[in-house]
Amino acid sequence: MIVFKRITLQISIPLTGLSEGKSFTIDLDDEANFVQALAKVDKYVSEHPKKSIFPIFNNYIHNYLQLVWNPETNEIYEDIGLYAYGPDEQGNLRKFMPLREDIEFNLYPNSVIDIQPDSGC
Repeated sequence: MIVFKRITLQISIPLTGLSEGKSFTIDLDDEANFVQALAKVDKYVSEHPKKSIFPIFNNYIHNYLQLVWNPETNEIYEDIGLYAYGPDEQGNLRKFMPLREDIEFNLYPNSVIDIQPDSGC
């Protein structure tokens, strides 16, 4: 039996017209991490291009994963603003997810991850 969890990724970019951003709610397998979640969003956006906030820079940035994650070091880029929390026992988003320290961290079900590239962090 495959167990799924629901994750919401909210992505905004501090550029004129893109700061409102987009929100994506996706279902992942129970062991999924941040990179897998973002890759699933990229797959959805590639199939539904009008749902993306791209193109940011025409023919330069093609997906969110490229903008957020360095595959050579397996780390989130330093200039990415990140707010990643799962719900506590009362349903409040207070359980911190240390994604910068542990990119393989198993995401909490019903968690919300806010991502802001080039946020000046």
